[in-house]
Amino acid sequence: MSNPVNVFVYGLLMFPEIVTAITGQQYRALSAVLPHHQRRGLSQSPGTAPLPVLVDNQDFDQDGSLLLEVDATAMAKLDFFEELDSGLYVKKEVRVLADGQWYCAICYAAGPALLPYVSGDWTPTLISAEQKAYFIQTVIPDMLRAMQAQSST
Repeated sequence: MSNPVNVFVYGLLMFPEIVTAITGQQYRALSAVLPHHQRRGLSQSPGTAPLPVLVDNQDFDQDGSLLLEVDATAMAKLDFFEELDSGLYVKKEVRVLADGQWYCAICYAAGPALLPYVSGDWTPTLISAEQKAYFIQTVIPDMLRAMQAQSST
């Protein structure tokens, strides 16, 4: 089994209740900054919730959270949630600053399928309590069932 990794999150995964719904676990999180990246919105988001993406930007440092010591099982669920297979997001290795020290981490950045739709800004305040509940009660359980079905074939 691979070693746990740190994960820099900047969007929906900044909500601990969403991470717990996906992984079934709670993680210690630190406030963190990822240099030379910027969180942006999308001109078209599937569903009703506006979704964020992370893009390279040499003139910007993105605030977010660093989830510490995420295990391989949880990473597989996060990868599935981020739809890595579809090209919507890509996983990349980064270095982030948290609590005055540098950490190696992975993050999910905009993939080739999303880059044409990057537009405007995104903040966590754009996600309403109702949208968060919809993710936790409907989207994530459906995703986990799909992941289980895919792995059993």
